[in-house]
Amino acid sequence: MIIALYAGSFGPGLAGAVLSAREGRLREWAAGFLRWRMGWLGVAAIALPLPLAVLGLTAALGYRPVPMEGVPPVMSYLTLFLAVVLNGVVTAVLGAGPLGEEGGWRGYLLPRLLDRLGEVPASLLLGVIWSAWHLPIMALIPAWRDGLSFAIYLPAYTVTVMGLSLLMTRIWLLARRSTLAAVWMHGLINALGTTAFSAQLWDGGFSAKANLLHFTLAIWVAAVVLHLIPEIRQRR
Repeated sequence: MIIALYAGSFGPGLAGAVLSAREGRLREWAAGFLRWRMGWLGVAAIALPLPLAVLGLTAALGYRPVPMEGVPPVMSYLTLFLAVVLNGVVTAVLGAGPLGEEGGWRGYLLPRLLDRLGEVPASLLLGVIWSAWHLPIMALIPAWRDGLSFAIYLPAYTVTVMGLSLLMTRIWLLARRSTLAAVWMHGLINALGTTAFSAQLWDGGFSAKANLLHFTLAIWVAAVVLHLIPEIRQRR
C-alpha cells in the first residue's frame, strides 16, 4: 500500500517531466520548481485567504475548540491556524503529494489548458482531473474519506477540489507561474485539511458530511475572493 501511495503521489509529476522532455521543454518545466518571482502579495495570497476563510466559518458556525487542559480557547484558535500556515511548508517538503503531484498539475497541465480554455474553465477541468486521480485511494481506504459513503464523498470531494484548483491557479499566476508556490499551497491545503472542522479538534455538533461541506464552502469563499481582488483593482 505504501508503494502504491507513493506511486500515485509522484505519478503526475513524473508524467509532466516525461512529456516536457518529449516536447523539448524539460529545462523550462524544472525551472518552475526554482522560480520564486513573487512579492509579499503572492506570499499573502498563499498564507492568508484559505486559513482566514476557514477560521471565519469556524467561528460563524459555532465551532469551539475541544478543551485542552491549561490552554485558553482563544490560544487554541490562534495556535492552530498559525501552525497550519507554517506546517504547509513542512508538508510541502516532506509530503509526497505536493512535491509529487504539482509537477504534473500546475507544472505541466495547467499552462496548456490555460492556452486553450482560459483561467476559469481550465481550473475547473483540472480540478475534475485532480479529483479523479484520487479515486483509487478514495475507494481503497474508507478512513481517507472519514468513513463517508463513496456516493456522498466523491461528488463533494470533486466540488472541493475544483474550488482548490481555482484558488491555486490564481496563486500560480500571482507567483508568475511558479510550481514552487503551488507546492507550498498544496502543502498548506494538506495541513489545513487535517484540522479544519475536525471532530477531534472542534466541537460543533455537526456530522462528518457537514464538516466536509463546511470545508468546501471555505475553499470556494477563498477562491472567489482571490479572483475578485484583481477585478476590483482593475476597476479602480
